[in-house]
Amino acid sequence: MAEASRRTAVSNPAGVAAPLRPYYSNAVSVSPGPLLFVSGQVAWDEDGGVVGVGDPAAQARQVFANLTTVLHAHGAGLQDVVQVTVYVTSLEWFDQLAAIRRELFTVSPPASAIVQVVALVQPELLIEVAAVAAIPG
Repeated sequence: MAEASRRTAVSNPAGVAAPLRPYYSNAVSVSPGPLLFVSGQVAWDEDGGVVGVGDPAAQARQVFANLTTVLHAHGAGLQDVVQVTVYVTSLEWFDQLAAIRRELFTVSPPASAIVQVVALVQPELLIEVAAVAAIPG
């Protein structure tokens, strides 16, 4: 378990469709231990300004940078994320998001859901990501 921290198994069992893109898993089981539930992160900089207005890739990178900062504050990293829920205002840039996630989740991709929403908390925001991580012991 050293490389993937507390993760014990990634599963894409027979009988269900394989992941649409190879950057997520159908299921992830974890060994007992603390879980960190991270609220939805958006493309705000440290002062609350929107990063990458109109640029979904720039916003996605800021969102994952924010997520990484929260994880690091709790002794975890992206490799410890076992589930993400991604909210987007448009699925038109799904492939861009998929490419960014492939760069970031290199060990074992987390279980995942993506949901298109009408809007987020500010009209300039295009993506929000909530996550669950298994804190390393």
